[in-house]
Parts: sequence; C-alpha cells; structure tokens
Amino acid sequence: MNTAHRIALRQLIIGLLGALIWYWIRDFQSGGAAFVGGVIAATLTFYAALKTFGKHSDDPNQVVANFYRAQMRKFALAVVLFAVAVKIFGSNFAPLITTFAVALSVYWWALTWDS
Repeated sequence: MNTAHRIALRQLIIGLLGALIWYWIRDFQSGGAAFVGGVIAATLTFYAALKTFGKHSDDPNQVVANFYRAQMRKFALAVVLFAVAVKIFGSNFAPLITTFAVALSVYWWALTWDS
C-alpha cells in the first residue's frame, strides 16, 4: 500500500502543477479542469490499491480474483468520474484529459523506485 500512496500523492502533485500551468495559459476554469484530471487519476489509483490489497488472503485464486474485481470496478468508477467531469468541464476537456494522462505517467516512474 505504501507504493500506492506514493503514486497517488505524486498524481495529486501533478494535478496541482497542471492546474497552475493551465490557469496561467488560459483561465481559472481550465485550471480547475486540470486539477480534477489529477484528482481522478489519484482516486482511481487509491481505489484500486485499497480494493486489491485491502483484504489479505493466502489463496492465490482469491488474490487474483480481488485484483480483477478491483480493476473492473476501477474502470466503472473511471467512466462515472469522467462522465461527471465532462458534464461540469465540457468546454475544458483538453486540460482535464492532458493532466490525467500526465498523472498516469507516475506508474512508469514507480517502476524505478526502490521498495
């Protein structure tokens, strides 16, 4: 869970930086949309980690089932969160999705971290 917390925290930081950049480039609404993109990424990361590693099991089948169940629920949550975000920030979708995409790059960085 420690790695998941680190990933989610860095995704939130990217969301804040993205919000500042988009605010500077365009306007306050774009900055808000960018921040929400980072928050969505961090929320999905934390949710999947909580559901995957929240229940300890020694049964490998149960571990795999928990993982797949968590990923499917994460996907459904992503659909809901993006539907709400598009409803709110429809005209500012570019800041939302670009900050979300950059926040996902934290997964690549996490591969280089020492556990």
